[in-house]
Amino acid sequence: MLGFVRESKIAAAPVVVVMVRSSRDSLLGTRLASSASTMWPSPAEQKKVSMIVITAKFRVLPEDADSWPSIVAEFTQAVRDEPGCLWFDWSRSVDDPTEYVLIEAFRDDEAGATHVQSEHFKTAQETLPPHLAETPRIINATVPDDDWSTLGEMAVPERH
Repeated sequence: MLGFVRESKIAAAPVVVVMVRSSRDSLLGTRLASSASTMWPSPAEQKKVSMIVITAKFRVLPEDADSWPSIVAEFTQAVRDEPGCLWFDWSRSVDDPTEYVLIEAFRDDEAGATHVQSEHFKTAQETLPPHLAETPRIINATVPDDDWSTLGEMAVPERH
């Protein structure tokens, strides 16, 4: 599966790099560094396999920050139970205890549409905003792959 590298930097936030494996190379990072103007895969190859990947930042009211995992627990489980959900994972910022980052992925556009039309999503639209300090920020992308790839630059040697 061919892929591409995308970098994003917002203010002092760390750079997030998504690297996708290739059937010819163990990792495209080195190859793309020397040919950054090349876009892989071609549009025809992109249509073969792709997933919807969403990253959203939720700034929670300080009084709700510690209980946020409990507040979203039912919604989180309902989304994870959706047939088209590949993953739906929350992380808490190490720099700001009121910020949670949600990384979610769906099998395809149809699975993403089913998600936002679900009853549990509609319920979350009503129940979660009262716990938020601001409107969540989101990055939504179609990625030409169907799962996580390995980060070759940090390969862990086989342990016996």
